[in-house]
Amino acid sequence: MRTVEQLVECYERWASDGEALANRIITGGIGTASASLQRTQRESAETLLEEVRLLREDAARLRDIWSLRRFHPPLRTTDV
Repeated sequence: MRTVEQLVECYERWASDGEALANRIITGGIGTASASLQRTQRESAETLLEEVRLLREDAARLRDIWSLRRFHPPLRTTDV
């Protein structure tokens, strides 16, 4: 089972890889493809960049939750 920190690292890595791929799609299709294909590639890149944004948001949220959990003791220290 992965730790929260490992999961955050995976999300960040996937986001970086996705961003690099989107940039390659955007720059690779300029001037070399028909207008229709360029539009399709641009839409795919935009979708990928949206997924990158969501991954980064999820990573930040997990990081925040994990930091709160580490710094705050449980409300109840003994079991009833």
